[in-house]
Amino acid sequence: MASEPIDINLLDNGSQTINADNANPDSNNLVEISAIGTGERELIVDGVQADINSILDIKALAEPTFTATNGGELTLSQGLLNVTALSSTKFKVGGDSTINYDASTISALDGLNKYSVEFTDEAPGTFNYDPPTVGLLSGINFDVTGAKAGDQLNLSKGGWELDDGLFTDAYRDNALHLKGGGLGVLKTSVTAKIPMTQQEYDDWVGGRSNREINNDLANEGFTFPGEPVCFAAGTLIATPEGETTVETLAIGDSILTASGETVAVKWIGRQSLRPVAAGEKFQAVRVAQGALGDNIPSQDLTLTAGHGLIIDDLVINAGVLVNHDTIRFVPSQELPAIVTYYHVETENHEVIIANGTPAETYVDYIDRQAFDNYAEYVALYGNETRIVEMPRHRIASRRLLPLSVRQQLNIEDALYAAKTA
Repeated sequence: MASEPIDINLLDNGSQTINADNANPDSNNLVEISAIGTGERELIVDGVQADINSILDIKALAEPTFTATNGGELTLSQGLLNVTALSSTKFKVGGDSTINYDASTISALDGLNKYSVEFTDEAPGTFNYDPPTVGLLSGINFDVTGAKAGDQLNLSKGGWELDDGLFTDAYRDNALHLKGGGLGVLKTSVTAKIPMTQQEYDDWVGGRSNREINNDLANEGFTFPGEPVCFAAGTLIATPEGETTVETLAIGDSILTASGETVAVKWIGRQSLRPVAAGEKFQAVRVAQGALGDNIPSQDLTLTAGHGLIIDDLVINAGVLVNHDTIRFVPSQELPAIVTYYHVETENHEVIIANGTPAETYVDYIDRQAFDNYAEYVALYGNETRIVEMPRHRIASRRLLPLSVRQQLNIEDALYAAKTA
């Protein structure tokens, strides 16, 4: 039997929360909002799924905020907010949480055409927008704030592309500008402004051409640059005394580099993720025992897709090596509800041995804030310190993967079979 809808009244109440105390934590919950009053009002979906089914009344100058946090998922139709009474509307996306904003059914724009999307936590969140099926005279604009490594902004019906022109760059005014929806009476223009530094933009571009970027945006959506390069718990790290699990390493412990030198652990970063909410760059990759060579790895190695392994003197991100056979993305159902990853930071960017496999230590200082224990780093070392990347070429895109590595790991054949199966 279906659960009764949850009644929410934001007429006089400034904020109301839907969580496991008043909702079913194991299924989607229908929500009926009787009224949204004048001024600031907030509906918080905390750790559960909620689908706003109706909004009966919106008072003049209403300023609603819709928040998903702690793994919550909120779905809302733009048609319910397509009224002239609204003064503003904001969406707040917490860590491991998702907001779905669906405009597919509206045929005319009577309400706002500009929305705020704020990412509020260190852990990544996701905002999905489904634009109108028919073209609207007014475009839809999203101002994004607070985005950090791994946060995702997705657009259906063709996806994003760079919002540039003959005399205009997509990166301007310290922000990346994206557009989607296309031109013409049958399509609605959608734009997004995402603040980021020049360094973050350069890292995101990563040597791609505009055409390649647009293709990636259309197929994968937008993910804010920078991802932790981490090992899963249980990974064995080589030390002078033998192998030890990464989660038991401590600051000051000695570990071995691939060249046999001893270096000290400067910091161990931790980040906990919900696999079902993780973006592609955070997705777990499992390298089977012996996939890279004779007993390399010495046992299955699980790490994030952005973590570099050393092959033929190149630093190759694990996700690029996926061949859907001996190296594969790990489905979320095969992982615990919460997965904790660990990164090993040393004074310099080093090659260490993880499950018998040469792998990089932490390198990109921009991402430290994404770790759960970032405050510990600040307390120990104060300001962020930049780590210079080792003098090896990094392969972060499959198109740059050398033919010799493709053939060695049977990557092309596996991909072709996956596409044609």
